[in-house]
Amino acid sequence: MDRDKLIERKPGDETEPGTKQSGEATCPRCGGSGKIDDEPCPDCKGSGTVNVIVGDA
Repeated sequence: MDRDKLIERKPGDETEPGTKQSGEATCPRCGGSGKIDDEPCPDCKGSGTVNVIVGDA
């Protein structure tokens, strides 16, 4: 193993540095209700959550 290519990792690291990661967040448009004016929210499609890029990856 080439020691110059070793990457310092921390507990919980599961992907290579620079890898884009995503997570769920409450939809900001409908506030998590999934509806706007009794219709499904167009941003979250009625789920109340949206996928977002997280971290500094």
